[in-house]
Parts: sequence; C-alpha cells; structure tokens
Amino acid sequence: MFNRLLNLIVKATNIQPTYTPEHCLVVTKTVGGCSVCRDVCPHEAITIGRQVEIDEIDCTGCGLCVQACPSQALFSSASFQPGAPVKCSQVKGSAQSVQCLTRLQPTDVLRLASRKDKVTLVRNECAECKIGGVGVPEAVAKLVEEAAALAAVRGRTLSTEVVQETRFDATDNPDAMSRRELLRGGVRSTQKFSADLLAPLEAFSETEAEQKGVPIEHERQLLTIRAADPEPEAQVPWTLPRVHDGCIMCPVCTNVCPTDAFERELTPVKEGGGGVLKLHPERCNGCNACVVSCPVKVITLDEEVTWGELSGGTQEVYHKAGGGGKGSVSRTLGK
Repeated sequence: MFNRLLNLIVKATNIQPTYTPEHCLVVTKTVGGCSVCRDVCPHEAITIGRQVEIDEIDCTGCGLCVQACPSQALFSSASFQPGAPVKCSQVKGSAQSVQCLTRLQPTDVLRLASRKDKVTLVRNECAECKIGGVGVPEAVAKLVEEAAALAAVRGRTLSTEVVQETRFDATDNPDAMSRRELLRGGVRSTQKFSADLLAPLEAFSETEAEQKGVPIEHERQLLTIRAADPEPEAQVPWTLPRVHDGCIMCPVCTNVCPTDAFERELTPVKEGGGGVLKLHPERCNGCNACVVSCPVKVITLDEEVTWGELSGGTQEVYHKAGGGGKGSVSRTLGK
C-alpha cells in the first residue's frame, strides 16, 4: 500500500520531459550516436544505453535537454496564461511562473506574446540554480530567436525582454480586450484577435502530431507557418537536406531518419535498376542524422527554404538511372 501511494505521488509530481524513443537518434542508430541531452544536463540525470533513460529523482524538469535535442525526441510542457509576463520558479513574486524558462518552446513564446507582440521572461541567477544551470541563458536566447523567426513569417515583430530579478510582481494583466479596444473595434477587434498568432496553436491537438509520427513542437511550428499563408517564394524558418551528385541509393538516410522524411524506391534489376530518393519536406526536422550518417557524404542541410518547397508535397531529391547510368539531382514537387 505504501509503495503504491508513493508511486502515485511521484507520478503526480513528475516533471521530467516526455521521451519518444522512435524520434531519438540513439534508437535510430545514427552514425556517431548522440549524447547531447546527457551532455547538457546539469544534474547528471540522464544515462544512455539502447535509449535515453531519465532519472525521476535527479531530474529537476529544467528542460535544457529538450532545448538541446536535435531530433525533438524530448518534450516538456509549461502551463501559463497568454498576455502576461512569466518568471522561473526561482524568482519570487506574484507573476505567473514555470519551473524553468527552458521548459518553454518557441510556440509557447508566441502564445505568451499573444496579440501584444511583447513577451517578458524573468529569471534569477542561473549559474548556481538548483533547477536549471549555467546553460539556461544561452538556451533562452536561442528560444527567443526561434520564436521571433516564426512571428516574422506572420508579419509580426516580436519584442522579447529577458530580465534577471530576484522578485517580479505582475505588472500586466493576462490578455483581455480593453474598454478602448471594444469601443473602437467591437466585433472587428474580436475577429482580429481570433486571427492572431494563437489561432493555429489553440486549435492544435497533440494527437495530430502523434498520428503523423512527428514531434509535437515540430507540428506546432508547421501549423504556425501554414496559418500565415506565405507566398510560395517566401523564405520560412525551416531546414531541409540537399542530396548532391554521388548518392549510391543506399538505405542509410531512410533508416536513421527519426520522422520518416526520406523514402527510397528502387527499380528491379530486371527492369533496368536504378531508383528514386524522395523527401517529405513537412516531416523533416533538420536533425542532421542523414548528414552525419551518409557513407558517401553527399547530403548537406540548407536553411534557405521557401514555403512553396516546404508545402509543395513530396520531392524527388535524387534519381539514379538504371543500367549503370549516372544519377541526377531533382526537385520534383507534387502532392
């Protein structure tokens, strides 16, 4: 009875990140392996064997491992109300708080900004923190940068202030329509709010990502970009692999990809041989597994991606001719 009660208490207070093995580069056996999450953990709460193991006792739920994971196999959630400042748990005061600022995701920052386009994040001294650690400020800076890039796609300029305080009392109310806004805009103001940055995120269901077999934050960011309805030629904050001449059509990139973004189709030898390597752009999260694992080193990552390319459907990124002919790089788009 005591052990059962203890297990219930541990489960109720569990703050460790959610781990999805099938998205982990350790599990997919990426060449060189991956130990990023273990390396950044300031509390030695992570061990790596056949997959990642997180100690329930030593883990403080800071989220540093989540920020560092290249394949988004780790995910942490944070509860907050949009439109008001948020502080870490080590800052005293009446402002709403999260365990550590690194528990936030880029789309969380957008939700915090809401329609104000302004976010205030408050932290204490991180170097000696029992929750986070010295790596928190840098991780938060990267988080803010990624959120700003997503906001820019929607034509918004996100202003994020990160301050260090020992106490922070709420100075802004959670997002609510002011009396002046009601008098000026009425229904139109409400409609504008419904089309805000929050719209695609509020409608998001985690089961959508699970059904597609992609990480939760990956799907959130894609939905945010899609809701902006950018022009096909507009660049978006996404990364895609480029396959260059010399591909031998081996199965390595398809095997190590944690989101099944690559697909290989071979032509039977009796029909001439050869084959096609395809890419599903919306599934790629830029984890770099294909790049480091490619035995002939013909894959690179490119951050200059257009919306037309990302949303255009399956691409034929390499075509190998049959009968010993040379392969060719292609960019065929099609739903």
